Amino acid sequence: MVGRDDFTAATKRYVALRAGYRCSFRGCPQITVGPSDEAPTGVTNIGKAAHICAASAGGRRYVSSMTPEERAHIDNAIWMCANHADLIDRDEVLYTIEHLRQMKRDHEAACARDVQQPTRSPGTYGLIAIGSDIVCRGEILEVDKSEWSIHLRNFVSGDFNALLGFVDKFSNISPNQYILLNEIGDGRVLTEAPSLSKSDVGYRIKCAVAPRFPRVSAQDLGSEWAISPTTNDLFIENGQIARVSGLAALPQRVRSCLSMQRGESFFNRDYGVRFAEYFEAFRGSPWLGHFLMLEVVRQAAIPYRQEALNREYTPLQCVERVFSVELLAEVPTNGRLPIRVVFEVKGVGRWEHELSVFLPSLTLIQRGAR
Repeated sequence: MVGRDDFTAATKRYVALRAGYRCSFRGCPQITVGPSDEAPTGVTNIGKAAHICAASAGGRRYVSSMTPEERAHIDNAIWMCANHADLIDRDEVLYTIEHLRQMKRDHEAACARDVQQPTRSPGTYGLIAIGSDIVCRGEILEVDKSEWSIHLRNFVSGDFNALLGFVDKFSNISPNQYILLNEIGDGRVLTEAPSLSKSDVGYRIKCAVAPRFPRVSAQDLGSEWAISPTTNDLFIENGQIARVSGLAALPQRVRSCLSMQRGESFFNRDYGVRFAEYFEAFRGSPWLGHFLMLEVVRQAAIPYRQEALNREYTPLQCVERVFSVELLAEVPTNGRLPIRVVFEVKGVGRWEHELSVFLPSLTLIQRGAR
């Protein structure tokens, strides 16, 4: 097409090879190349070398300052199945340049590990939470600003009857019910009951969703007392009780948010994460890290209402997307669990940090809730 800075055949081949001829969309297991029955040497290819920054003016994520050579370079290419290559061009707010670049980096890194460790067991990807009690595996079919369409493969927590009950009773349950997608590290509040339809290999669910809840810039985080990450106490700095604000306050905000377990808050029993609950249920299981990530996505994307101040806010106020949550130990030490988080932070971009979150026993939390 005239005016497009397309990839060469060699670039397409190399980006496909670097992706292992598998879709780079987070959580998609699709193999994009295989045999064709047309001839003994026939090959079917359903993959595409998609542009991260558009190939021509008017396209999604077009950057006018890029040169034609940069647009056609392999650094601007990401290998995807045909479905996801089309999906990323339907919402450039959701699929930003940095988000796609991170997808590519993560996928190529995973392919490199697979080559180096070919017997490594595959992980579990594509976890989807619908409300607080239903978690499924599945894949994204379509995403736009007002509706998310998902193909559900199988249930991990809850079952089909629980999903039917959620749909039937939607108007009577608490507000701010949600859908969370680990694949994209994001979630939305549901505006009405989801609709269900059956397919040959599972169920399709359509969810009417609210717009993305606004985040604050990390530089605008307000001033607060600084708390030592080792002793969890206030400390003196330059002769005064230390304070932090802006980006310097972010590690403390994240640590405090992810250390507050659901049921611990006197003012709102639903506030807080379910880390202790999931640790109790999935300790030693490959599911654990994926369930913890769902909880971090919820803290980043789903707002709480603070009645006393008549305001809504997301607990991780400035986190726009969750790229990964990695467990750095199998068990807590002195009640603290070390993790590494990688976020997209408003006003900052990609942000990575190691921290230890407080993880009390589930028994202790339940005793305090009485």
